[in-house]
Amino acid sequence: MLSLPLILAAGSLSTLIAGAPVPSSPLSVHTHADRHSHSLSHAPSVSHRSVQSYNVLGGNGKIAAGWPDHDNWWPSFSEMFEANRDTISQSCTQWNVANPSDDEIDNISKAIQEVSSSSGVDPRFILAVVIQESNGCVRAPTTNYGVTNPGLMQSHNGQGSCNNGGVQDPCPYDQIKQMIQDGTEGTSDGDGLKQCLAQAGDASDAAAFYTAARIYNSGSVAASGNLGQGIATHCYSSDVANRLTGWATGPSTCEPNVIGSLDKAVTSIFRFTGSLLGGSESDSDSPASSSTEAETAAPTTAAPTTTEAPATTEAPTTEAPTTEAPATTQAPAPTEEPSTTITSTSTSTSTSTSTNTVTYTVTDSPTSTAAPTSAETSTSTSTATEPPATTAPAAAATSSSSSAPIYPYASTSCTQYYTVTDGDYCLKVESAVGISLAQLRELNSGLTEDCTNLWLGYQYCVKA
Repeated sequence: MLSLPLILAAGSLSTLIAGAPVPSSPLSVHTHADRHSHSLSHAPSVSHRSVQSYNVLGGNGKIAAGWPDHDNWWPSFSEMFEANRDTISQSCTQWNVANPSDDEIDNISKAIQEVSSSSGVDPRFILAVVIQESNGCVRAPTTNYGVTNPGLMQSHNGQGSCNNGGVQDPCPYDQIKQMIQDGTEGTSDGDGLKQCLAQAGDASDAAAFYTAARIYNSGSVAASGNLGQGIATHCYSSDVANRLTGWATGPSTCEPNVIGSLDKAVTSIFRFTGSLLGGSESDSDSPASSSTEAETAAPTTAAPTTTEAPATTEAPTTEAPTTEAPATTQAPAPTEEPSTTITSTSTSTSTSTSTNTVTYTVTDSPTSTAAPTSAETSTSTSTATEPPATTAPAAAATSSSSSAPIYPYASTSCTQYYTVTDGDYCLKVESAVGISLAQLRELNSGLTEDCTNLWLGYQYCVKA
């Protein structure tokens, strides 16, 4: 059951919003009082059809910081639009005006494509901002804080509207197109997406679109370049990037009070094929040839496509078994202080008959992290070799001497931490440190009830 947090809109409108994804926390309340700010809201989903989880994207929007490249966007405007059709069809309910009809929805699509052609702005980017600003409600109210923000894109003193002193039903095509033009091409009083992109830089760089989105929302980007800092809607660029890469329904995990403190993506799990950041696997909702997933908190580390079948052996006493794609067993160098090296080997086979073996070495030193290495060999079979299982823990909990960032919602009285590494999940952490899920959630208040939102590379409290 989805909760409906109170949203304060761009103008004098305070309302409950429904129709598109919403942050899962009641803290996600946005006040838009700045004269340059846009957006009626983040809006909660009323559809249960989700194709991609939300990626929390912190930092400057650069690909190197884990943000999506163009190749990770929806393959086509039509696919993206159809994925958002349900959201648009229910977008006006919260304002007690008629929801868009099928003809009006089709006219939104038509107008976006026509304005895209005349302005040169990618239609997918226009659609992402339409959903971000109004959820696609053609009768979205006009807000006013000295500057009127009307219509589908809450434009800067725009002329297009079907709810500006009077509600029009049906909303005529010329008004729908005018709303899209005002928001995309700009008005005599303010910039549209086209002008914001020009300020943001080279549009061949996907980062320019995320920067442009922030400029459209708030009129500027923080001096630091961090898209989660500054005024107006802190999660705006992260939301738009997620909409461009497959997120159409489901909860957002972006916290407005936290996003500005991040300097890179927490996860980079993109449905569509692109530059693979970290390990990856085929998306279960679509063919492997057309989509992949990639997840990492260190975007500069690349690894081949794998389906993991993890197993661990203690390096000092066990030699790795010989397979067609052998993994390396690494013994620790002797030191005065005891340390344990654990090697986890996973072997898998892709549909193109290529077997990838990925080895992760994890040490219990407070300053170390998982360091993946890979070896790729040819194979004549389509069956993965499954290594023997073992009960060795993944990593050891340490005091907070690690250079890894501490989870923002960890207990302030914490005395012992656990750094989440690649492949960790809550049950694994609980087993490794000997605590229950209830204790883990009590010590880290931001964890969800099903504990599916661990942040890779962050220290979680395991003892207080």
